[in-house]
Amino acid sequence: MGVYFAVSSQVWALPNQSLESIEYLTHQGMAAIEIGFAQPVIYMSNFPLESGATLQIFIGPRTAVDVDVDKLPYTQAMRAPDSGEIPLRQVTFHINEAGETSIVVDFKRVVNFTISAGRRFNTLMIVFPELRITQAVPLKKARTVEIVDSKAFRLLVSGRKALKQHKNKMAIRIFTGMLELPESPERQEAMELLGVARERNQQKAHARAMYQEYLKQYPKSEGAARVKQRLQDLLHAQLKPRAKLKPIKKSKDRKTTSRIYGSFAQYYYHGENSVENAGSSVDQSLLLNQLSVNWRIRNADYDIRNFVYTNQSYDFSSETGKAVTLETAYSQFKNSRWGFSGRAGRQTGSGGGVLGKFDGLRASYDATRRIAVNAVAGYPVNISDKRSIQSQKPFWGIGFEWDGEGKGVDILPYYIQQKVDGIIDREAIGSEFRFFHEQGNFYGLIDYDIHYADLNIYLFRGQYNWRKNTIFNLNLDYRNSPLLFTSHALIGRTDVSSIGELLNVHSERSINELAESRVGDSSTFSLGVSHTLSTRYQLNADLTFARQNFIIDGVTPGVLISENDQQIYFSGQLIANKWFNDRDTSVLGMRLSQTGSYDELSLSASNRLLLNNKWKFDTRMRVDLRQGNSGEDLTRYRPSVKWNFRHNQTMYYETEIGVEWWRYGGDSNNPDFRRLFANVGYRWDF
Repeated sequence: MGVYFAVSSQVWALPNQSLESIEYLTHQGMAAIEIGFAQPVIYMSNFPLESGATLQIFIGPRTAVDVDVDKLPYTQAMRAPDSGEIPLRQVTFHINEAGETSIVVDFKRVVNFTISAGRRFNTLMIVFPELRITQAVPLKKARTVEIVDSKAFRLLVSGRKALKQHKNKMAIRIFTGMLELPESPERQEAMELLGVARERNQQKAHARAMYQEYLKQYPKSEGAARVKQRLQDLLHAQLKPRAKLKPIKKSKDRKTTSRIYGSFAQYYYHGENSVENAGSSVDQSLLLNQLSVNWRIRNADYDIRNFVYTNQSYDFSSETGKAVTLETAYSQFKNSRWGFSGRAGRQTGSGGGVLGKFDGLRASYDATRRIAVNAVAGYPVNISDKRSIQSQKPFWGIGFEWDGEGKGVDILPYYIQQKVDGIIDREAIGSEFRFFHEQGNFYGLIDYDIHYADLNIYLFRGQYNWRKNTIFNLNLDYRNSPLLFTSHALIGRTDVSSIGELLNVHSERSINELAESRVGDSSTFSLGVSHTLSTRYQLNADLTFARQNFIIDGVTPGVLISENDQQIYFSGQLIANKWFNDRDTSVLGMRLSQTGSYDELSLSASNRLLLNNKWKFDTRMRVDLRQGNSGEDLTRYRPSVKWNFRHNQTMYYETEIGVEWWRYGGDSNNPDFRRLFANVGYRWDF
């Protein structure tokens, strides 16, 4: 397939729920990755539960807020950054024909893992219990971790810095406090460095006791020989004066590395429908192009990452195309020595009161061991027109990150202000809350608009590991719908196109009242459970209740009316592996839906079969049985099969074919319908 680009009017919008980033970090002394998305994400379940070379994570559930959108099958793959600790190959984001969302994580070998929600509402975290990050003890050889979440590591960095600056008493306080933390590689190193600090502070007896305690607790560790030598030198020095040591030369290990990598992909989607007694026609013939590029520059002190993700599509059926869209483009800088990090460009506002993509700058500075100061400024991105910058809507914000110092609790308060054409568009205070524990975790967010004196968002997501094989997930989401902005006073108006124009005929107070009158609210509650029956079987269940209050235009011009809708969803999955070979996974699913306009039962069965480390076969069958409140019945059948082939480490190919049958009954006058679809694509990693 040749590379084909075209520029014309926009004919199709990409799903907003796409991959944004892959970050390596440490979590409670263990290696981990955090996968970032462009929109909020809800973790449902994963399979296999604990170990494997391929991991599938199910995301959802999809409610009436996003039902019937993103119906185009969508695939986005992101190549993983190189890592000496984590054998990650790539992460692939999928939306299938039924609108179901999942990600597939491919590793280079079998690993053990645990899955949870991430540090933000738009992230997922994968932790590797057996891949513990170890830090070299000699200060001149100490290496940095790309991104660090562990408080123990932050304390360790502070202690090293104090030791290097000959602030021995400060180092002693820091390392002594670290001994109260849970077991981790950082705590182990802190015990050794506490002995070093005691020795330099002329507390020989304390140093000797600490070295002996280290050898008692970690007799077979990598650092045991080094600590034993320190102890022998200390004892020898107390018996015989040591010769004056030559000054240690400063490390010249300042090598800077630079690497560019990324991927280019093309996917073609074709669909042809046939209506009973009405002939057939092509309803889809679309080419999607994707390009992502990473450029990383690193040395012992800093890490610079430049990332660009762009896409373009062309619709052959209407001979119209969409211009190249810059979805994400930023430069990220981190300096472990200064405790400073920043990101500039088009990015996702993952916290601090920023509620979506924006063009601008985000920065963070570690003011103390426990407090980081955060700042953000920029312009929000218009989802319907990502090629322009909304310079009429500048915003800025400031926040703090308070670390619970080993207690697993983080609090992130913030203040943010956004203007539109010179008046307040949004002014809010709020806070995020994070809690991590071996038995679970939760994330909370409160956003309160002080300009309108109204609660904008309340969000809670929690995971509880009840037993080794049973996990509960809870999600509670209440928010204004749409979110409260002064610019929403333009909703439904055709006489003006900007707040500036509206100010010519209305006062600011009147515009605020117009904006408030356009805002409804929505709430979603979901409870899920995942239970592993055996090494081969896992059972998942999920119950979701969603309610929306809409504000719409009434029959009389200028009169608004309120309508409401609610949905209840119950779904269950039986996931099994090793039915056909040692590497296949099968999923049997059921979903009950009750909405304001119909009731529906959905049954599905799928199988993913891996062969020779090169082929993947995905076979799927879904049946939907719908009864409408109007008396119309609808039955839909959707079988499909998909092939993936990995030619080598850089080339990937995939093909999917399927068919849909729509059969109407009851009080329906709609004709039966059939649709054939075929998708083909490739991806080149470089």
